[in-house]
Amino acid sequence: MLLAALGVSYVIAGDYSGWNFGLAHGGWGGMLAAVVFGCAMYTALLATLAELATLIPEAGAGAAFAERAFGPIAGCLAGGCIWIEYVAAAAVITVFLQAYLKALTGFGGPPVVIGVFVIFVAIHAVGVGEALRVLLGMALVALFGLIVFVAVTAPHVVVGRLFEEPLAAGTSRWLPHGLTGLWAALPFGTAFFLAVEGIAMAAEETRDPERNLPRGMTAAMLILTAFAALLLVAAPGAAGVLALKDVQDPLVVALEAVRPAGSGHWVVALVNLCGLAGFLACLFSAIFAYSRLTFALSRARYLPAWLGRTNRRQVPVIGVVVPGLIGCALALTGAGEQIFVLMVSAGTLSYLLIIPAHWVMRARGDHVTAAFKTPGGVFTSGFAWLASLLSFTACFVANPRWSSVTLAVLALFLGSYFHQRRAARAQSG
Repeated sequence: MLLAALGVSYVIAGDYSGWNFGLAHGGWGGMLAAVVFGCAMYTALLATLAELATLIPEAGAGAAFAERAFGPIAGCLAGGCIWIEYVAAAAVITVFLQAYLKALTGFGGPPVVIGVFVIFVAIHAVGVGEALRVLLGMALVALFGLIVFVAVTAPHVVVGRLFEEPLAAGTSRWLPHGLTGLWAALPFGTAFFLAVEGIAMAAEETRDPERNLPRGMTAAMLILTAFAALLLVAAPGAAGVLALKDVQDPLVVALEAVRPAGSGHWVVALVNLCGLAGFLACLFSAIFAYSRLTFALSRARYLPAWLGRTNRRQVPVIGVVVPGLIGCALALTGAGEQIFVLMVSAGTLSYLLIIPAHWVMRARGDHVTAAFKTPGGVFTSGFAWLASLLSFTACFVANPRWSSVTLAVLALFLGSYFHQRRAARAQSG
């Protein structure tokens, strides 16, 4: 169950905010379809990664899979995508965190964004030590907050509130913005599952990974799917689609709609505090992940070597601070929805680079020695790849400008890689 809890802890912030933006694009029916699609995509993705992780149990996970199958350029691109995903995750989590904090205390905005990044980057620069052990506890607190939220809002659900979006010409109450709206909603359907694939990174430290890794992934998906279904009905059903489609603290807004201050303010405060615990846990994980990934990419000469330099405590301080400054700058824009689309575009593009490693391993016959084999084989991984492609293109439908940032940053990664390689050749020559 520890692996399942780890997977849930990676994702829990997405239950509190991010998914609701899809209501503006696809309406409730479009979001329902997007969540079902996202659930199917991540189920197939995890089944694929489980086999790869037992074959290549390395902490680098996706980047290691791509490099082993296709060489260093593929590893560079996959690693770059994952790096963008985690830096964007740190930024968007901070945007949502300050929104929840402002709803609770009235204090938010840029001072909170800067303060949060300064504190968390400083903690990681000094060394996280035993602090990693509290993350799962904070995730469980956030999970408890979701249970309270559903229990309070469920009795107030009105079906009509799910379909209050104005209809465009030629559309239906299930798809008020048509098929294009459904397509644009797909990235937001991933909010309930995005980053659960991080479980694969624990393969190297997992005892009996061929048994425990698939079980942990399955348990995590069951938990995440259950809460996705509950939240998708309880929140907009209680407050209405129109009230939630463009806010950064949807659970607070939904609770205030059914429990106004004076008759149940303590419930709102409780769920808010639980949400803050979830955001802090996810932010801590995102900063830890991008700092270690920066170190690994610089060590592999995909990034300049100075980004991977460590201090006496073996902490890559520069690798913590530089991405932290980028994440803070992103968060200061306050563009929560746009940064979320950036994060999804990077994540889904990484899947497009990683999943074909499964086909290569199968073609080589490596899967014969795998302790765990993907149910359905290449058909499952093929579905995961096609679904990832559709989700990636949907990011450009939802927000082409911010999705293009992923491609621009990847171009910089490639430029850095080729520069490092030329420099190494010049030194050896």
